Amino acid sequence: MPAEPTRSEPRAPGRVRRPTRTAAFGSGRRESHDASDFYGRFVDPDISLDHEVISPKVLDRIILGDARELLATNEFVADNSVALLVTSPPYFAGKEYEEAIGTGHIPGSYKEYLAMLREVFALSANKLEPGGRMAINVANLGRKPYRSLAADVVTILQDDLKLLLRGEIIWQKALGAGGSVAWGSFQSAANPVLRDVTERVIVASKGRFDRAIDRPTRANRGLPHEVSIDVDRFMEATTDVWEIAPESATRVGHPAPYPVELPATLIDLYTYVGDLVLDPFMGSGTTAVAAVERRRHYLGFDTDAAYVAAADARIVGARERATAPLRVTVPVTGDEASTLSPRALATREGKKAKDIAAQVLGEVGFVSVESNVKLSTGMVIDFVCTDPTGGIWYVDFSGTSSSIRAGLRRTDAIWKSLGRSALVERRGASTDPRWLVLTTDSVPAAGPAWKALQQGRKLGLVHDALDVFQEATVERLKIYAAGDSAARLPFFPKDQP
Repeated sequence: MPAEPTRSEPRAPGRVRRPTRTAAFGSGRRESHDASDFYGRFVDPDISLDHEVISPKVLDRIILGDARELLATNEFVADNSVALLVTSPPYFAGKEYEEAIGTGHIPGSYKEYLAMLREVFALSANKLEPGGRMAINVANLGRKPYRSLAADVVTILQDDLKLLLRGEIIWQKALGAGGSVAWGSFQSAANPVLRDVTERVIVASKGRFDRAIDRPTRANRGLPHEVSIDVDRFMEATTDVWEIAPESATRVGHPAPYPVELPATLIDLYTYVGDLVLDPFMGSGTTAVAAVERRRHYLGFDTDAAYVAAADARIVGARERATAPLRVTVPVTGDEASTLSPRALATREGKKAKDIAAQVLGEVGFVSVESNVKLSTGMVIDFVCTDPTGGIWYVDFSGTSSSIRAGLRRTDAIWKSLGRSALVERRGASTDPRWLVLTTDSVPAAGPAWKALQQGRKLGLVHDALDVFQEATVERLKIYAAGDSAARLPFFPKDQP
C-alpha cells in the first residue's frame, strides 16, 4: 500500500515514497531504511535473546590477584551478573609499568600484552548481563612508530569476542596549546610530531543493544531500575567527545590515573542505581570511588597490594561524600515532593540546568524574568530581569549540569561571556544593565579564568558570577532582586577583606 503523504512533504497523487537502501558507500536518506548491505561487509556480532540476570555474589570489594585467575571461576563474579565493566588497562609502554616488563604481571611483548587483554575481556564478557556494557579507556602508544591500542582493542571486542561495538568516545584531556614538544622538529617540516591530548573509551555490549529487562519489569522484580542522569548530563554524555581534565598522578598515588568524572559519567549513562560495576584493573580505585559516589556496587581486582590498600582508603572518603543526596535523580511525588523547595524539586526531577536557573531567578524577587531576549544588535540574552527600582539585569548562563563540559571550568566560556557583555550598549547611567554570570560549576578562584573575571569586573563587564547550585547564590540574588544594583559582594576568595 502506498505510504500516506505528510504535511511536511506534499506530493502529487499516485506518487509512492520508495524505501531506501544503503549502498556499500552509504546513503543520505533514512525513510524505511534497509542497511543490510552496509552492515553485510562486517563480521557478524553474536546476537542473543537471552534475558537471564543473575544476582551478584560478591559486592564492594577489591581483591588482590590476577583478574584472569579470579574471573575464571564463579567464586567472586557470577555469569550474567555485571551491568558494566569500566576499566583503564595498565599501559604497556611508558609510565612506571615499563619497569616491570618481563618481571611480573606485565607481559614482556606487545603481542603478549594484547593476548592478556583478550583473555581478561573474554572472561569478563561472560560475567556481563545480557545487554551489559564494557567501557575501556586506552591511550595510544608511541610515535616511533605510532601504535593504535584503541584499534587493537576494537579488534579484540568486535572481531574476536563478537561483541556489539557501540561507539568510541574521545576523551579530550587538554587543548594542547602549550609550546612544548616531546621530540621531533619544531616549526619545521623535517619531522613534526603529533602531541597526545586525547585518549579513547571503547564501548561495546554483550548480545543485544538494550538492557535485558525493561525498567518496569525490573522494578516489579526488585532489580536495579532507578536512573541518576539528568537531561543536560545525558545530552552531553551521548556525544562522542568528552572534555574532562586529567587526574594528578601525585595526588592519587598511581602512575596513570584517570579522573573520577570519566567512570562516573559512564556509570550514570549505562547503569541503574544499585547495579554492579566491575573493574578487572582497579589500580588506585577510581572506578570504585565513582561507583560509590553514584550509588552503585563495585568489584575489582589488582595485582599490587599497595594499590589495593590505597584504593580502600579512597573508598572510605567516597562513602562519606555519598551520604549527601545526588543532585539529580528521578521525579518525586507525594509527601516527599511537598517538603522540597521549587528549586530542589526542579533539580530532583532532572530538569535542564538552564530551567533550574530560571527557577532560581523566579524565586528571588525580581519583578520580571524574561528568557531568550533578543536585543536590537541581534544578540540573545539568556535572561533579562527587572528589579523593583527599574534596574535591568542581564543574566548570562554558562554550562550544563554535566561534569563533561561544565560552566566556567572552561576559560573560553569566560571569554565568551565577557565578549558578549562588551557588546551591550552602556551610557554610563545608573540604569545601565548589570551583567550577571550564572554557572553550573564553582566560580574559579585562581588562574587565568580568575584573572579574566577580575579584569572584566574592573572594566564594568561583569557585576557578579554565581554558581546556580550553591545555596548562597539565592541569598545574593535576593539582594540584587531587591534593587541594590550597587552591591558588589565578593565572589572570589581573594576578594574577601
